Order: sequence, then structure tokens, then C-alpha cells
Amino acid sequence: MSLLREAPEYHGALRVLDEIIERYPDDVCSSISKATLYLYFVEDLKAALTSIDQALQKTSRTGFFRREALGVKARILLQLRRAEASSEVIEEITSLKIVKGVPDIGRERDFIDRAPPGFIPDDVIARYNQFRPKRKADTAANEPPEYEAADDAE
Repeated sequence: MSLLREAPEYHGALRVLDEIIERYPDDVCSSISKATLYLYFVEDLKAALTSIDQALQKTSRTGFFRREALGVKARILLQLRRAEASSEVIEEITSLKIVKGVPDIGRERDFIDRAPPGFIPDDVIARYNQFRPKRKADTAANEPPEYEAADDAE
């Protein structure tokens, strides 16, 4: 993804991702990268949502990077101002069981911290705060979060 961010022409990067996705249909990371590229750089939220839903279909088959894909979906839904769907995705993130040996990322919370007051119900926020407490280093900036490896595998 870092190379794709440097591409002066994002649509060229999207074409490269489409080629990778076609060649490796179960590769979850390229599909997540495509959704992230649409979200942050092309700023096409509809295409970002379509891409992340395709990535989530792959995560259902492979089990890989499910939490990461759901986090991207939460960010997209926040931008779309779809509160109910955001809450459902956040609840799904908290209920995931990370399995040792199955790649994923650590617990993120930027999509919670960026949500406007009242957007996410208080009970959902309280459960998420137990799942992933806020740290001093957490930021609510509208940018991709730092990668953090999952350390909560069972």
C-alpha cells in the first residue's frame, strides 16, 4: 500500500490492484488496499464501500485480516454518516475471536474517537472502551492508522 500512496495517479494504482485481485482472488490485503485507496486518496466512498464489502467476502473464506477489513468499513461508514451500520460493524469487531496463526491487526479505535457525539450509542462506546481502551498516543486524525499486530490471539 505504501508504494501505491506515492503514485501520482491513483487510478493507475487502482488498475494495478485490480490486476492483483484478478490474479490472486483470495488475497485479502490487495482488496483492503483498494478500499483504503478509494477512501483516503480518490475519495470515492461508494467505491470504497463496494471494495471493502468484496474484501469482507474474502475474509469470510480465508479468515485473514477480518478485523482490519471491518475497521476500514467502520471508517467508510463514519464518512458516509451511516450511524446504525457503523454501530453494527463496531459490535462485530468486538465479538471477533482472533485465532493464533491467522494474520490480522491489533485493536484500533480511531473510528470511535472520530465519531461525532451521539453518532455511536453510549452502550456500544462503553463496550468498545473495554475492548480497546484509549491510550495517550491515540489520535482522531482522518488518516490511516499505524499498523499494529494482533496480540490477542487465542
